[in-house]
Amino acid sequence: MLRAAPALLLLLLLLLPPPLQAQPLQACRLKGIERAVQCGQVEMPENPDTPTGRRLTIHFAVVPALAKNKAPDPLFVFAGGPGQAAMQVAGPLQPVLAQINARRDIVYVDQRGTGRSNALECGPPRRTLPLAESVDPARAIVELASCVARLPADPAQYATWIAVRDIDAVRQALGAAQINLWGGSYGTRAALEYLRQFPQHVRSVVLDGVAPAAMALPASFAVDSEAALQNLVERCRSEPACSRLHPTLAADIDALLKSAASGTRVTVAHPVTGAPESLTIDRTALAGMLRSPLYVPQLAAVLPHALARAGRGDWNPLLALHTALAGGVQDNFAEVMHFAVVCAEDLPRVGPAEMAASRATRFGTGFLDLYGQACRKLPVRPVPPAFYEPPTANVPVLILSGGADPVTPPRHGEAIARALPNVRHFVAPHLGHGVSGQGCAPDLIGRFVRAAGFTDDKGKPIEGSCLEKLPAAPVFFAPATRPTEGMQRP
Repeated sequence: MLRAAPALLLLLLLLLPPPLQAQPLQACRLKGIERAVQCGQVEMPENPDTPTGRRLTIHFAVVPALAKNKAPDPLFVFAGGPGQAAMQVAGPLQPVLAQINARRDIVYVDQRGTGRSNALECGPPRRTLPLAESVDPARAIVELASCVARLPADPAQYATWIAVRDIDAVRQALGAAQINLWGGSYGTRAALEYLRQFPQHVRSVVLDGVAPAAMALPASFAVDSEAALQNLVERCRSEPACSRLHPTLAADIDALLKSAASGTRVTVAHPVTGAPESLTIDRTALAGMLRSPLYVPQLAAVLPHALARAGRGDWNPLLALHTALAGGVQDNFAEVMHFAVVCAEDLPRVGPAEMAASRATRFGTGFLDLYGQACRKLPVRPVPPAFYEPPTANVPVLILSGGADPVTPPRHGEAIARALPNVRHFVAPHLGHGVSGQGCAPDLIGRFVRAAGFTDDKGKPIEGSCLEKLPAAPVFFAPATRPTEGMQRP
C-alpha cells in the first residue's frame, strides 16, 4: 500500500486545528471506583477539514496515581467494541491496572461517538428488550436509517483515524510528553493507529486481543467463530464424559442450523422478566446465539448442553447463554458509532475471497449481509491508505491473545507481531476474549509498563509462560441428574 512521505505527514499534522483550551479537571465519580477521580473535557472539530463547523466535547477521567512522586507518563485506556465507552469500563479494569496505578495516572477517554462524548446510539439500553428484538439484529438494521437522521452528528467523522486525534488532544491537555497505551479488542486498533500517528508520544503499548485495521470485521466474524466452535467440538469429543453425553455434537449443530434456514418458531421464557414469548429463530439469529457464548470459556462449557436441549425443543438454555453476554454488552454500546467504524474501515475491504471464506463456515454470510444492509444507510469518508499499515516506530509492544477467542484469536496477534519491530506476543491457550484480567496477566502487564521493555527493573526477562499454565474451563456442563465422572475442573 502507499505510504505518505514523512514530510507530508508532518505538514498534515501541523495543519490540524488545535483543541480549544481544556477546562480544569473537576472531582468526579466513576461507577465501580470508590475513591474520587478527576474528570475533564476538550473540544474538537467533528470534521477535521472544517475546524469552524460543529464541535464535539470529548470527556475523559483521570484516576490519579497513589504515589506522591508519580511517574510523568500516564496510561491511556482504549476501550473495545467499536462502541464501548472507556469510562464505563473503568470499574472492572482498575484492579487489572492496580500495579500501574500505584505510580501512574490511568486515563479513560470516551472515544468520540461513545459514552459522554456525543454517543451515537439509538436509545437507552433495555435489559428487558423483547427476545424477538434481541436475537434478531435485522430489526435494528431496519430502524438504523431513521435513528441516524435524528442524531446531531455526521457518522462519517467517527472513524478511528480521526478519533485518535482527540486522544492526543487529551494528552496535550494533561501536559504529558509521553503516554503508555492499553487497548482491548477494537481498542487495540485505536491504540495501533495512535502509535502510527503519534509515535513520539508513546512510551509502551499493551494490546489485548488484537483487532488490526486489515481484519475486515464482518468476514472475520464467521471464520474466527467457526474455528472456536470447531475447537469446542473437538475438545468435547476428546473428553470422555462430554463425548458420552453429546456423541453427535457436530451433527447436532448442523441439524439445528439446517432447520433454522426456514425459520424455527419457539416459545421461551424471557431470561429477565420470566414472561413467555414466541419468536422465530432464523439461521443468522442462531449463528449469533452460537457465537456469543464462545467469548467466555465458562459460558462455552454450557453450549453442548444448551444445544442438546434446543434439539429437543427447549430453547431456554441457549437463549439464556446468549443474553448473559449480550445484556451486559448492550449496557455500554453505541450501535451507530459501531457501524460508523466498521462501514468505513472494514466492509470496503471485503471481497470475493472473504465472501467465499465466510460461506464455507457454519456461520455463512449472514453477518456480512446484515452489515451490508446497515452500511447502505450510513455516510462514510475514505480512509487514508496508511491506516492499514502497521506502525514502524521502535516502541515496545506487548500482545496478549486468548487461544479460544472467537473474535480476536492469536492469528491476528501473530500478523501484527510479524510487522512490528519491537514486540512480544504471549498466548494463553485456554482463555477466550480478554486476557489482561486473568491469572498472572496483571503482574506481567505491570512489569512491562514499569520497564517499557521486556526486561524488568530487576533484570528478569518478561515472558508469558505463566499464561500457558492457566487451566482450561470445563469443556461441558452436565445437569445434576447426569453422570459427571471425568468432568474437568477449572
